[in-house]
Amino acid sequence: MALDGLHASVSVRSGETLLAALERCGYKMRRSCRNGVCEICQITLLEGEVEQRYPAGRFQAPQAVLACTATALSDLRVYIEGLQMPGVLAVKKVICEITETEKLNHDVYRIRLQMPATASHAVEYYAGQYLNVLLPTGKQASFSIASAPDMGRELELHIRHIPESEMSSAIVDHLLNNPSVEVELPHGECCVQATQMKDDTQLIMAAASTGFAQVKSMVEHLLANQHHNPIHIYWGARNVEDFYLADLPEQWAREHSHVTMTRVVEPDAASAWQGRKGLLPAAILEDFSDFENTLVIGAGSPGMVYALLDACEAAGMKEEQMKSDVFAYAPRPAK
Repeated sequence: MALDGLHASVSVRSGETLLAALERCGYKMRRSCRNGVCEICQITLLEGEVEQRYPAGRFQAPQAVLACTATALSDLRVYIEGLQMPGVLAVKKVICEITETEKLNHDVYRIRLQMPATASHAVEYYAGQYLNVLLPTGKQASFSIASAPDMGRELELHIRHIPESEMSSAIVDHLLNNPSVEVELPHGECCVQATQMKDDTQLIMAAASTGFAQVKSMVEHLLANQHHNPIHIYWGARNVEDFYLADLPEQWAREHSHVTMTRVVEPDAASAWQGRKGLLPAAILEDFSDFENTLVIGAGSPGMVYALLDACEAAGMKEEQMKSDVFAYAPRPAK
């Protein structure tokens, strides 16, 4: 069965409905009753012939047919509105209850949300993806999801309040003073799936500031699924006071021998910090010279991410070995 507009095809087994074949191959489409009554799974047959169980009959293209009751009698070409490719999750808007707000340091808040429980509002996301907070004014802002998808309906955000930013203040004010908020998710291609992770892949996760939220989601997802890939976390900040959740990554390292944690404070920081000082790319290159079987995650500003990419490429890493949302919203400047 050829999928019009996607340059893709699906092999349909003898007696298998078109819907069953699509779902077996990881595609998702609108469907409900699975017996033809609701007609939600209606698709357009562009070429070929099918036999339909309900309403019963044989139908040749061009014709609208029901994917849940139709079986192929020949090679087919179909058009399916809203068909989602394998691995691509549906983006939804949902109203979440704000269950907890907590100030973690001098300017970062942890916000805990609970998504609706009803099946029609069920939302899936991958570890490392982000959401958009939607204000009643129509304005919106993006934040990494700090919780792992294994937490079900629970969502966690780490939000830095920038007082001089009108948008930042509006977001924080809404979250601290309302019982619920509308969000849109999931977004972002910088994510990990435990089922897709090769056992011999080591991960280097570089987080700047609240980029730690994205790293937290990924690490907790991999740990929850008992993956033992080496995970090397580097968390950079301008000053030691900018760190938050101070004990959490160290706890991961204590409890899991394959996890290491390194905090890096900028060299000009005015503090009594006794740990690593410098910039994240330099710290990582001090520890690594071989990037074979390595995936690098860059969670921070475009400046940091591209500096890290340049440094790692100079040490032999290939560009495709690094993931970051920066690559989508701030394409690499021409050299």
